Amino acid sequence: MMSDPEPRSPEQSADAPNAGRSSVVGIGASAGGLQALKQFFSAVPTDSGISYVVVVHLPTDRESHLADLLQAHARMPVMQVTELTPLEPNQIYVVPPGRNLSAVDSHLRLAPLEADRRDRAPVDHFFRTLAESFDGQAVAVVLTGTGSDGAQGVRRIRECGGIVVVQDPEEAEFDGMPRSAINTGAVDLVLPLKARYASGSGSVGPSSGRGPPS
Repeated sequence: MMSDPEPRSPEQSADAPNAGRSSVVGIGASAGGLQALKQFFSAVPTDSGISYVVVVHLPTDRESHLADLLQAHARMPVMQVTELTPLEPNQIYVVPPGRNLSAVDSHLRLAPLEADRRDRAPVDHFFRTLAESFDGQAVAVVLTGTGSDGAQGVRRIRECGGIVVVQDPEEAEFDGMPRSAINTGAVDLVLPLKARYASGSGSVGPSSGRGPPS
């Protein structure tokens, strides 16, 4: 049986083979996610050089205004993905209703949701494709939410050399998703939202951030 990987700092990840490539941060959330995302992006600088992709659980039968709601709190452009879209630094991309998002090469592609609602895990789906396309330059962030979506995806992110950051479940409005991610043993940092998840230097958290609980 393989042992759990040792927690690493963002600085260690910068030594990965693809360290010169722009990083992509995938952010997963569900219940309570809007407030957490507003707080998250209010602290992200305009010149981080990072692409951010937000994947949340949205109703499939109505229009989403998530991009507009986040734009009021973000210091960089926010757009909902509606077609094949190149990933650009200093840009926030938001999943549309009724679709999965995939990271393929340097683009975001739309994919159909699974027919059976019980099979849907859009955060896991995106994290897995992100891990395979961006290797050590992928970062997964898991915020508040019920259930366990994202747990399988963070394993894949970590296996491919990326970084996994989880909101402290003690402060999350709903702790199901954060705790499920932590229980995988694949988490590098557990941080409160008030911490700097992203900085101009390309890190996703302060070097003093604590790792997963033992």
